[in-house]
Amino acid sequence: MKIKKILFLILAIFITSCNNQYGDLNLPSVFSNHMVLQQKSNVSFWGESNLNDKITIRASWGETSSTKADNNGKWQLSLATPKAGGPYNIEVKNDRQSIVFNDVLVGEVWLASGQSNMGMILSDGVENQQQEIENANYNDIRFFSVLEDLTGESIKQQKWLKTNPKNASKYSAAAYFFARELHTKLNIPIGVISSSWGGTNIKNWISNKKLKTLTPTKNQVPKTEENDFVQLEREKYNDSIAKLNNEQYGLFTFDLPKPYFLWNEKIVWNVDLWKKFKNDWENIDFIDFNYKKINFDDSKWGSIPKIREEDRSKIKDGVFNYIFKSNSSLLSTGVVWLRAKINIDDISRDYYLYVEKGINRVDQTFFNENLIGNTFSIDGKRNYRIPKEILKKGENLIAIRVTNLSGDGGFRSPVILKNDVFSNEINISEFKFKHHAFLTNGSSIMVHDYPYDKLIDNYENIEKKIHRGYVTNSPYGNSISFEKMLQPVIPYTIKGVIWYQGENNVNEYKEYLELFSGMIDDWRENWGYDFPFYYAQITPNIYNDSLLSHELRDVQRLALKNTFKTGMASLLDVGLENNNHSPKKQPVGKRLALLALNNDYNFDIVSSGPLYASHKIFKDYLEIDFDHKGSGLNSKGELKDFEIAGEDKIFYPALAQIVNNKVRVFSTPNVKYPKHVRYGWKNWVIGTLFNEEGLPASSFNSINEN
Repeated sequence: MKIKKILFLILAIFITSCNNQYGDLNLPSVFSNHMVLQQKSNVSFWGESNLNDKITIRASWGETSSTKADNNGKWQLSLATPKAGGPYNIEVKNDRQSIVFNDVLVGEVWLASGQSNMGMILSDGVENQQQEIENANYNDIRFFSVLEDLTGESIKQQKWLKTNPKNASKYSAAAYFFARELHTKLNIPIGVISSSWGGTNIKNWISNKKLKTLTPTKNQVPKTEENDFVQLEREKYNDSIAKLNNEQYGLFTFDLPKPYFLWNEKIVWNVDLWKKFKNDWENIDFIDFNYKKINFDDSKWGSIPKIREEDRSKIKDGVFNYIFKSNSSLLSTGVVWLRAKINIDDISRDYYLYVEKGINRVDQTFFNENLIGNTFSIDGKRNYRIPKEILKKGENLIAIRVTNLSGDGGFRSPVILKNDVFSNEINISEFKFKHHAFLTNGSSIMVHDYPYDKLIDNYENIEKKIHRGYVTNSPYGNSISFEKMLQPVIPYTIKGVIWYQGENNVNEYKEYLELFSGMIDDWRENWGYDFPFYYAQITPNIYNDSLLSHELRDVQRLALKNTFKTGMASLLDVGLENNNHSPKKQPVGKRLALLALNNDYNFDIVSSGPLYASHKIFKDYLEIDFDHKGSGLNSKGELKDFEIAGEDKIFYPALAQIVNNKVRVFSTPNVKYPKHVRYGWKNWVIGTLFNEEGLPASSFNSINEN
């Protein structure tokens, strides 16, 4: 064994590079130096070479495997791995070339995926951030991150990273804390493949083939079975839809600048491409450049004073779905222009336009017709310099074009005009605004001419009659995240998956159970085996009045019964009232790790908070039993947020107590004969029921058990 290792080291010295591409022999970038392979498995390797080439893989632990490239040059084989250990070297070669991967570890490999709460990195405001980053020194914890990019270019530059403070600062925080907990308890190498995208819907992560079989989506996807033709069918169909909308409704369709999702300068592999992208956004005209003109007549635009009196109190900063009194994506997304006239007396110094929490998502900001800002970020701080040379004594114009692609569009905090001696908040009521274009197909917009009042009063009919195409160059399209963010790492052998997503499906909770179970099945089918799948229940958050996030939480709970080899981490105690991105990611990672340790690594531990099992009806109370009670039920202070209902299913708050390791909920004057019970049944709640191990119970509604 020692001789083999020496030979591998000598061979590595003579190989000029350890890149994963050598002419006609090519492997995906997920195979690199420092990678972690799943222990005691037949792990998959794949790539390209010349047709009919013989491909051989030799590992320094003594295993060899060979295959031939097919007529298209594609090849795939499996290699047996030993128990956890390393470092090892692996050689991949054909008859002409050789690639050697060094410092390869064998251990446990997990995929981490979802939307922004899984994507939230360690340096993005996580609790105890500085200390966590400084202490992130683990040679045996390694990450491969699939970046938010649909072009397929940035992943080619990615590689496995060893955990040190510099690298860890860019890791998914929840996934890092999961990996750290596993590594600490198992004392073996842990590898994480991280692939998440903020704001994504679960349909974005399911293959086109699978969506065709699911009730909510079977009529929303291309009919072709061949992956190579799916994109072609989407584009051809979209062209016909654009023409139809123009002929019937006078809507003009414009494609957004490409590469469409190149929002983050940190992932840019080509500076010139980034500059071109920004320039395209600066110059693209959606038949709207007159709106930045000082002399443009905006008297017919909407304004806060025009909004119905009863709705004004609901407006938070400048969030579009409050301004337009609609939770419809039709009005909370798309292109919105805002104009405000402000008076300035002192024009002897520069000013700054400042929005601390940013604008969702893209903005081009003009001051007296001059572009002062051009940003692509949901929550990136805006701090735009206004040179004194463009100031006018007296009246000045601020004009902002906001293009929102998902979620709540608009300002995420107050707009402030300031300099070194002056600061003034520009109230949202000072802006005139116009919804100028609907977002369609994820990568294009439709310019309309509906006045404010008609949009407010008739948006449901407008939304129904507009012809929709397929979302294409956007992670928010059906299957797009699956195709662009997941397929590049399939079928890299993994132990299992951790998942944190659901916030962007709150308004589709009735569909979520079938979609979620379908996605898990889909991924297992694509990998070819039934790996464990553990997920975080979404945290409580205020949302808005018409969104029922507790319904989505309950669907996630019910999915445990619907899909085997799954587990759920309840987070009912770590939410933030006004922010669904809680900084408390340590409990997320640790609770997901508890599920793996218990179910996959034979640790005799309690891995879940209490889950509703059943209830019995007595004369003047209900008695609820729970699974996963651990050492016993416990409460942090008074038990709160239990409600009961009779036959009419109208719920009322009720007193609850822990009695004999069960929860009794007592009848009230409004409900003398209780039949149904629920707990934590609202958007914003702080859990009060736990087990003795400190894990919170999930919210539930007994009506949903049937």
